[in-house]
Amino acid sequence: MLNDWLTKCLQDTELAYLKKNLNLSFLIKVDKSRYLWKLSDDSIEVTDSQTIGDVWSFTLDVPADSWGKFLSPSPPPFHNTLQAMIAHVPGVIIEGDRLEWAQSVAAVERICTLARSENDQTHTGPRKFLSETIQGRYVRTQMPEGECVLYYEEAGTGDPIIFLHTAGSDSRQYKHLLGNEALQKHWHMYAVDMPFHGRSEPPEGWWKNPYQLTTQMYTDWIIGFIKATGLADKRPIISGSSMGGAIVLYLAAEYGDLFKAAISIEGGFGTRGRYVPWTNHPKVNGGRFLQSWVAGLMAPDSPEYERRLTLWEYSQGAPGVYQGDTYFYSQDWPSVSESIGTAKCPLWILTGEYDYSCTPEMSRQAAERMGGQFIAMKGIGHFPMAEHPELFMKYLSAVLDDVRNL
Repeated sequence: MLNDWLTKCLQDTELAYLKKNLNLSFLIKVDKSRYLWKLSDDSIEVTDSQTIGDVWSFTLDVPADSWGKFLSPSPPPFHNTLQAMIAHVPGVIIEGDRLEWAQSVAAVERICTLARSENDQTHTGPRKFLSETIQGRYVRTQMPEGECVLYYEEAGTGDPIIFLHTAGSDSRQYKHLLGNEALQKHWHMYAVDMPFHGRSEPPEGWWKNPYQLTTQMYTDWIIGFIKATGLADKRPIISGSSMGGAIVLYLAAEYGDLFKAAISIEGGFGTRGRYVPWTNHPKVNGGRFLQSWVAGLMAPDSPEYERRLTLWEYSQGAPGVYQGDTYFYSQDWPSVSESIGTAKCPLWILTGEYDYSCTPEMSRQAAERMGGQFIAMKGIGHFPMAEHPELFMKYLSAVLDDVRNL
């Protein structure tokens, strides 16, 4: 096994790129097995026997049962990446120099993935959507922080529906929905970049303080966008994913009379463990770390092109924006949500089985507490509209059919 694993690593062009400028030794510990890896620009070495003179920067300690699940061609939820196991599986830990782990996590994650047997998934290109029917616009909005220019995209005709992106990303996540011919027949869809994200600008004076999103700030931004686009009197459907799914719960409870319905995607009452220093650390490549950090939230059988594109878009956020978003999701929102009441408009919460940032059980509890309907989505993760839009459409279409009948 070890020779085959090493051969795959030596032949992997992605790993060859990821290990550039690394001079690293680390240990993978699985039960009684010890795999000492040494990486440099010129070489990759591994041995399963160590001497008293061997040293390494950190150890990945993985229980044998968890490692066996990880090695499956289609691993079960929370075992699909190393980061997923570190975040959610008891007994999977990092020992040693965590800064060096964060600096090299992309290469380490790739090495672990190459230990896995290949699955039979067909590697396809980008999914087709009606790109020419999507229009991009800018709008000036008044915020408590001052005037702000927001970018949004729209498509379709019919009742308005607003889509909110995940933390650290932007409205590109919804291009498959906006460019879907069936949806365009019934819905006037809007996907907006929040301030600091995508093509939207930060509010005046943003450089004076670190960016930290709060529930109130987030709400002000969304209400400001609704007013600026003339949707305030049209009772739009409000929908969002991840942090967008969380704020949708707040809007449904506190501002439900403004909306015809609320559709929360991967929505719950927050997860404190998502706020970490490595996403905005001067000695860590934030783009690479973020890709590794969120990759485990996606289902392994989602199409590779869409998974890779989701991560690529994540790597483009401005420094500190993802961390500022997770301040809302992991610090502010969990406290605010303790007193949240029932929804004042019809509410649906849809969550993928591979999501460990907001697990299906967390969303189920939110739906029960708020009087909403919960839908578990099989074979999909935290970014359903981006990672597997075709499968997500089967779930979303059924909900939108119910909304049309309200």
